[in-house]
Amino acid sequence: MEDIAREAGVSRAPVSLVMRESPKVSPERRRAVLESAAALGYSPNRLASRLASRRTRTFGVLLLDLHNPVFADVYDGIAEGVAGTGNQLMVAVGSADPAAETEAIRSFVDLRADAVLLAGYTGTPEQLAAVLRGTPAVVITREVPVDGVDCVLSDDLRGGELAVEHLHELGHRRIAHLDKPEWLPYPSRRQGYLNAMRRFGLEPILLEGDMSERGGFRAMNEYLDAGAPVPSAIVAYNDVTALGVLDSLVSRGLRVPDDVSVIGYDNTELAASPLLGLTSVDLHAREIGKIAAGVALERLAGATGPRIIRRLKPTLVRRRTTAAPSGN
Repeated sequence: MEDIAREAGVSRAPVSLVMRESPKVSPERRRAVLESAAALGYSPNRLASRLASRRTRTFGVLLLDLHNPVFADVYDGIAEGVAGTGNQLMVAVGSADPAAETEAIRSFVDLRADAVLLAGYTGTPEQLAAVLRGTPAVVITREVPVDGVDCVLSDDLRGGELAVEHLHELGHRRIAHLDKPEWLPYPSRRQGYLNAMRRFGLEPILLEGDMSERGGFRAMNEYLDAGAPVPSAIVAYNDVTALGVLDSLVSRGLRVPDDVSVIGYDNTELAASPLLGLTSVDLHAREIGKIAAGVALERLAGATGPRIIRRLKPTLVRRRTTAAPSGN
């Protein structure tokens, strides 16, 4: 900056104002400073400037799994929510590993991110409170009871009920649910399934997968290999798992939806593909991400008050993979 000031024939103060895009500089001096900066190859250190103002204008974004397109939808919503605000996004992946998740959040805090947005957080409330150290945060897709942490999510309990209600209306009575790993703290979809099954007087059939396409394929194969009766319908934990279920069924000569109906969850672009046409519960992932970004911006703008909990209502999108059971 001293070099630019000398080259432009001004004091250091106007150079600082120009680099901070302040309007308090005449057009002539601004032009002289910018021309001198370009001639000298000067590039301002944005991080240093932001640290000096006590704001880095960055948001840390933790995504559970990049292999599941629902998290790309959440990210797109966050990006839309911060567009035009001058904030930038730093991204890390948790991969359902609490240790990696904690380390990623700690890195965001150490780098002085203004806020942290967590999509698919799997740790405990105590772990989150300890690692955030007061940094504003919004947890997406889960309600976590931590003071100062806001939450934006879909009503997954209702989503699980919607899937069973749709299948029951079609005439299905033997309905299975391919769930997530037991240790993951996201029980609402399973509980919604169980609530609806009991309400209709139906016997629950629970299978466990790992939320991946391969896991859905493996879990479905293991269930069928055990000689269990083929369910007339299956509710998968997410669209990716549903894809594995479809692969397993088709590999055994079963027709979808003639022999078995399949419902996914998340309503990703994968489900909407004309090649797949997967019936799916829409949790409105992009809208959730956008709202979460807005909540974080509200907090940084000085909004106070109790924790914000915003829960969106899911909807069911019917496509080709569900129909009345054969013979109905």
